[in-house]
Amino acid sequence: MSAPEHWGVFFRYLTDKAKRGKINEIIEYEEGIAMASEVLMSISRDEVERARLMSEYKYQLDLQSRITYAKRQGLQEGEAKGMKKGKKEGRREGMLEGRQEILDLLKSGRSAEEIIRDYGNN
Repeated sequence: MSAPEHWGVFFRYLTDKAKRGKINEIIEYEEGIAMASEVLMSISRDEVERARLMSEYKYQLDLQSRITYAKRQGLQEGEAKGMKKGKKEGRREGMLEGRQEILDLLKSGRSAEEIIRDYGNN
């Protein structure tokens, strides 16, 4: 087989596992093909490593995205609960203050009628 035929067979059956023995024979016989094979193997390893790194990077981004989403959800839920609790406490405090004001007015010696007359329309 001539050198161009070796190259043709090499490229034609490079990925065919059944022809691996023949490819190895050609690599042993042709130094140029052996060098090309090494370059291809290096490129292949680089591609595998690149794919692995991309997969790892994607995993990290997905993880960070899920964490950020969970934090936002937690913050929204916390704010909603805080608002609800704050409104409830505010109403309770307002009622207590109102009661205290009424008691203070009654303790001032004014009659209920006077208090109603002065503050009842507000």
